[in-house]
Amino acid sequence: MPTEIHPMLATSISEPFDGPDWLFEIKWDGYRAVAFVENGKVRLVSRNQNELTHRYPELKDIAKSVKAKTAILDGEVVALDDQGRPSFSLMQQRTGFRPGGRRGAANSDVPVLYYAFDLLYLDGHDWRKVPLEERKNKLASTLVTGDSLRYSDHHERQGKALFEMARAKDLEGILAKRRDSTYQERRSSDWLKIKIRHRIECVIGGYTQPEGSRAHFGSIVLGLYDRQDRLIHVGQAGSGFNQKSLGELWKMLQQRETKQKPFYGEVEALRKVTWVKPELVAEIEYAEWTEGASTGSGPKLRAPVFLGLRDDKAPKECRLDELKNAELKTQN
Repeated sequence: MPTEIHPMLATSISEPFDGPDWLFEIKWDGYRAVAFVENGKVRLVSRNQNELTHRYPELKDIAKSVKAKTAILDGEVVALDDQGRPSFSLMQQRTGFRPGGRRGAANSDVPVLYYAFDLLYLDGHDWRKVPLEERKNKLASTLVTGDSLRYSDHHERQGKALFEMARAKDLEGILAKRRDSTYQERRSSDWLKIKIRHRIECVIGGYTQPEGSRAHFGSIVLGLYDRQDRLIHVGQAGSGFNQKSLGELWKMLQQRETKQKPFYGEVEALRKVTWVKPELVAEIEYAEWTEGASTGSGPKLRAPVFLGLRDDKAPKECRLDELKNAELKTQN
């Protein structure tokens, strides 16, 4: 039985597709974990080989739900919201992780469960060279699902329909996996991930210092106005730029530098921030928003990407309510 597994990783693509050679799954928005089952106990290990078992004591009974003496499962530790959807924000609360890289007190009142989607080893037999479809069928028959363990099912052929269902339910996205693919402990094009993204306009209130070979600035510091017309920090966007747009925006930011902080409340940033007058509006693509870490700190955009500047929208039109209402619209 292997003692170390480096999880197989998916390659990102932008559009969903259909195909008879593919299986399609929901992309669970949690923490990837490999489960080693042995001697009636389970050991959970992250994709970076960090021990996770002690963080999730309610998952200790996973071993009792696996009809085998020894097994290795691949899956995701997930926190579900009150509608049964995976919530990365709840996972952050559970682990104590805070936007900006900080770690606070973990909230053990947020329950988690384990979604198993692959079988790598079972009672003396290595299944990594067995085609995915066979691995999943065996996995389904090996698990006894319950409160702490669930089987991540798949859909055949119809990737576009699953993607639209995931979009309607405001999920993170889907995965497409070749039904005959073996388990490769690396990133592979045999597994593809297609994410669902959202867009919003944000005010630029500052920028962080560049790092490494990056020129001009590291990321732009983003904000939205609340009902009291206070600019609330909602995150940083450091991707989406090319050399031309980086240089052009840099000139505009320099012209607006100020010593006065434009934000109300805390700004959660790992690097030094240079403030700018809140005059520029950026269109931002993001995966979801998560709750802020402290009083006066707003929700944070997860995985924000800069798409461009908007000169057709005034900064005061960029409202915090627009972000918080986005999820409500998808529920109705």
